[in-house]
Amino acid sequence: MKNSLTLSAAAISVLIGGCASQPQPAETLRPGAVHAAQQRGAAEFACPAATAQVLSEETIQEPQGTGWYESPHRAEYTVSVVGCGKRTTYSVGCDTRKKDCVAGPVQSAAPPPRQLADELQPQAVTVAQQHGAAELACPAATTEVLRAETIEETQATGWYEPPRHAAYHIAVSGCGKRTSYLVTCDHKKNACAASTLRKTEEGGPPQLADQLQPQAVKAAQQQGAAELGCQATTTEVLRQETIEETQTTGWYEPPHRAIYNIAVSGCGKRTTVAVACDDRKNRCVTGTLQRP
Repeated sequence: MKNSLTLSAAAISVLIGGCASQPQPAETLRPGAVHAAQQRGAAEFACPAATAQVLSEETIQEPQGTGWYESPHRAEYTVSVVGCGKRTTYSVGCDTRKKDCVAGPVQSAAPPPRQLADELQPQAVTVAQQHGAAELACPAATTEVLRAETIEETQATGWYEPPRHAAYHIAVSGCGKRTSYLVTCDHKKNACAASTLRKTEEGGPPQLADQLQPQAVKAAQQQGAAELGCQATTTEVLRQETIEETQTTGWYEPPHRAIYNIAVSGCGKRTTVAVACDDRKNRCVTGTLQRP
């Protein structure tokens, strides 16, 4: 009985070892993939001496839906072809059942969807450049977009309301000077407005953003709790800035607006809320950030 068990174990070991040692389709089909890529490259380059090299390969596992194990029979390759001063890369698919390999262009990843901040950025840059050129007395001033954000509107009607606002932090440099602006754009109004940013400095005097922060945090917490479906949320102020108003009357106009990015977490979820507060109107407005 003991010998019988020993023989059975040995037999199972041989069977398992035999299955494990069987080559995968990516290995057996590799020569065909190289040949298919080389032929296509040679024809496109008009270069019979073109050579091909496998950059990556993958055996495609078949979906198991019948109750019986279906072994892989397909493989995909990325193959580089070089010849006569030219170079290209192909995606090659091979199938042991069809006994052929087909070489085609490598499919590039789809670009990320275009957001409102992308669409409105040229207008925002123009407004920032005009303000900077005037402030710095430098018509040749150049701009640099430091941050761009699409603001997802708060959904309160039951119908999806697409974004209409975008905000930008744009630096303007020229003639040895530099400044920066917060530019806010309204798609419906087809207008952008620039304001100077005044950031809170550690150890410095309190800014308007410090004064309005409790109100901003409360607004963000309410928005986040509703969005996450979680009343036990916590908040974290990621960024706050006082907006220095544009001076156009000859009299100094003190800041009355501030903006915040506030993270809200709870029930295993997290979101970031944009909050804009206006001291004159004594209110804060929230929206979810979408970064391009």
